Amino acid sequence: MVCGKLFCLFRNPTLTPHADIYIAVVSSAHSVCPRGYYIAIVSTIAEGESNHHLELQPGLERLGKIEECFIGPPIPLYEPLESGHSDNIYISKSYDATSHFETTTDDIRDIWQRATREELVVEGLREGQSLVAEE
Repeated sequence: MVCGKLFCLFRNPTLTPHADIYIAVVSSAHSVCPRGYYIAIVSTIAEGESNHHLELQPGLERLGKIEECFIGPPIPLYEPLESGHSDNIYISKSYDATSHFETTTDDIRDIWQRATREELVVEGLREGQSLVAEE
């Protein structure tokens, strides 16, 4: 691995859409482990309460030899019970298994919509623009 990081998404069409498995890998380039080692984070949204570790197995199998593996209990996902209009308290949803904050971005847009009652418009790079000057 030259760049020292990796992100993979494995879609599983035989299971529900929540069964996608996300794998993120970091290395010594991030100052998180010794040179020659990698730390992989394998995540998914567990479909059941028991044997949730089995749902991670397809992702773990793709990693090859694993020196140590730490699997914790499933973390519940929470959503706000109210819109926030009555008390001006706008609560986000829990972070989920997706990486690169895809669903978090959707949640931020939802919070903005609930708080301002307007769609969030983000001005950014337009097609053909670049952040760096061409030489």
